[in-house]
Amino acid sequence: MEQDANVQLDQSRIAIRERTWADNLDLALHVLRRYGGPLAVCALVTTVPLGVLNHLFLTWRYPDLLSDEAFVGSYFWMAFLVLVEAPLATAPVTLYLGQALFVQRPRPTLMARAFAACAGQLILLQVVVRAILIAPLLTAILPFALWPYLNEVILLERNPMIGGRDQMSTLRRSSLLHYGRGGDYLIRAAVAGFLSVLLIGAIYLTEDMLARNLVGFEPGPIAWLVALQIAFWLVAVYFTVARFLNYLDTRIRNEGWEVELLLRAQRARFTRQIA
Repeated sequence: MEQDANVQLDQSRIAIRERTWADNLDLALHVLRRYGGPLAVCALVTTVPLGVLNHLFLTWRYPDLLSDEAFVGSYFWMAFLVLVEAPLATAPVTLYLGQALFVQRPRPTLMARAFAACAGQLILLQVVVRAILIAPLLTAILPFALWPYLNEVILLERNPMIGGRDQMSTLRRSSLLHYGRGGDYLIRAAVAGFLSVLLIGAIYLTEDMLARNLVGFEPGPIAWLVALQIAFWLVAVYFTVARFLNYLDTRIRNEGWEVELLLRAQRARFTRQIA
């Protein structure tokens, strides 16, 4: 794993300690406030082109956006597309958070190299397989409930797809990280899905209110489709930050990660002193 020379493993920007899932949902809001600018740039790099493709697909699928079928169908297709695209679209956000945890100014070159190195696994495991599993209703929950931190494993731990006898693979690492907590993850996924619906509705209604009352703009079908996408992607980014924080919490609880970081930091200091 390539690291910045300025990494201080025992001086993280976020306190490395155990937190509850609800605590991390709240902490995600503070992280978004603190790193809002860089996270927005990271998100826009991927969500804008994907959003354009989604918009073109929906306007092709429903030429008459004013019809009832288009209104209901757009919500369904938008949810499906964002669920499939979210792991790829939010990958720069996860990479930034992984570096910002220990480095004050994450380097875009390192992030770009890391994304390029992980792109193959990300597309195969998190886009292709996810799309196959989401399509049937009965398996729609599997990518989220069973392996919620697969993106973090791929992007931050960077194991090979198929490991050797003494080498950890991505799939084995993910299995070990998620082992024995399927029930908890299932409940979290259900609650997160419910909260997502509420947040998307709240953001969309806020956009509509601001457009009508402050700007005096009467949204047409194209405008409400764009506003809907913005609401979906904002919620996706929020839960990406929350998931990253919960990934840290899982490693702390299961693996004593805070102790590992302290020992690695001390070893690095001793190595520099000897050199």
